[in-house]
Amino acid sequence: MKRTPSGFTLIELLVVIAIIGMLASLLLPAIRSGLEQAKKAKCVSNLTQIGNAVQQYIADPENGHHYPPIYSVSVSSGDMSAGTAPTAPLTPLSCLGNYGITLPAITCPSDKSPDTNYGSYIWSPVLQGEQPEDVHIYTPGGIFTVSALSKMTVCADVGRPHLRKFNVLKADGHVESRP
Repeated sequence: MKRTPSGFTLIELLVVIAIIGMLASLLLPAIRSGLEQAKKAKCVSNLTQIGNAVQQYIADPENGHHYPPIYSVSVSSGDMSAGTAPTAPLTPLSCLGNYGITLPAITCPSDKSPDTNYGSYIWSPVLQGEQPEDVHIYTPGGIFTVSALSKMTVCADVGRPHLRKFNVLKADGHVESRP
């Protein structure tokens, strides 16, 4: 048998390379899962930052202590004079930009093509323009007042980008991961 200058035969070298390849293929799913867990953690951090900005928006007297009028559709802004409620919804950046929100903060790291105005999240139409202590849900059956803000969604991931789960920001500021 012919030995290489380092003392190994060609067959031994191929066996070592094959073993390394098999070990790498076993580790690949774990590495991919770890990367997705990191993206999920970044998304939770983004939603927490959005929740803080929403709370600051509500606390600002110039906004009438209402939730920001952010919908997931584009509409012209209408009358936006200070101290009055807007007549049409705004983008997350136009509402929350003064409270530290930037495009990266409204972009989920798992989203390959985020919207340049609305980011990666779907915004709930329920809370828009409501005061935290007086949130109403309007249905064909009547108007209902909601007292548990921990059950009301402000915004959530589109689809299930985090290992078949999605993150949800609640009106009281906490973030949940849902299947």
